[in-house]
Amino acid sequence: MPSTPPSPFVTRTPSEPLIDFCTKAMTKVGLSETDACLTAEMLVRTDMRGIYTHGTVSLRRYVQLMRDGGIDTKAVPEITGEGPAWAQIDAHQAVGMVAGHAGMQTAIQKARGCGVGMAGVRHSNHFGAASAYALMALEHTMVGISMSNTDVVMNIPGGRGAVLGNNPLSYAVPARAQPPIVLDIAMSTVAGGKVVSAKERGEPLPEGWLTDEDGLPTTDPGVFTVTGALTPFSNHKGYGLALLVESLAGVLAGAAMTLDILSWSKESEKRCDEGHSFIAIDIGAMMPMNQFYERIDELIRRMREAPKAKGATRTYVPGEMEYDSENTAREEGVPLTQMAVDSLAGLAEDTGLKDQLPF
Repeated sequence: MPSTPPSPFVTRTPSEPLIDFCTKAMTKVGLSETDACLTAEMLVRTDMRGIYTHGTVSLRRYVQLMRDGGIDTKAVPEITGEGPAWAQIDAHQAVGMVAGHAGMQTAIQKARGCGVGMAGVRHSNHFGAASAYALMALEHTMVGISMSNTDVVMNIPGGRGAVLGNNPLSYAVPARAQPPIVLDIAMSTVAGGKVVSAKERGEPLPEGWLTDEDGLPTTDPGVFTVTGALTPFSNHKGYGLALLVESLAGVLAGAAMTLDILSWSKESEKRCDEGHSFIAIDIGAMMPMNQFYERIDELIRRMREAPKAKGATRTYVPGEMEYDSENTAREEGVPLTQMAVDSLAGLAEDTGLKDQLPF
């Protein structure tokens, strides 16, 4: 039976004090309490779901962007064009979570009237975990789909160098007797953070993760941030899906595309101008909810009760591990990695809130 990998978490802390600390840190640099609380709640829930790469670990960087002007703390997302089932939103360089929340909320409102709603968002910033927005639709018994383009980190089949973002995509499908189906993926074979971690440990990469300046496979993680590029997962499949996201969240949303997007992790005074796209589908407009729930619960049951491979004891649907993690966090506290603990401690130092740290 495969061994269980060691947990990346070093501590747990109650959610409310953590949300309160994060909110105060953002108001210190001029963000309204409403926007700060919304952002904090989304980041902490991401941590609760075990997605530790996109939760509060990023907040210190977001606050730096707010302080230096990369994020406009006074910005209010604005609908600049709309029809019965669609809307275009200019985020005016607002916090990515504020822009993303406005986008999915608008898509949900449009779906209430038309059965399906879509919203594009331009002039935005890094919006954290894509699933945070897809999950919003579940509260309205809708299917939610969210996506964003990113700065370039990935090559394409037959090409060399980074020319495309790894463009995350998420969907959430509600269920009744079973956990919801929630997928949240980026289009590269592996997250860039894992390449950076391998470099710090002085370890070579597995074959297929990275290409060098000539577009050829390499196991040297040191080339990643210089001349290398991540590979798309399953080659043409990840490439094709990344282009779909770029087409909807970049082209159709009116946002910056590919090489025009600045890296939020490298630039703090300039605005990255990422774009997002959100889709909501009102299930009840197409099928009686009881009928849908019976069918989706049966589909999930079939996946969970599928014959097990040798040594396996359980099968999961996408998002089920995160569902379990969130339930555990409600009882035992929010799990934090050492990187998150160090980052939050640094943020407390930056903002004069050392006495407010919840751990």
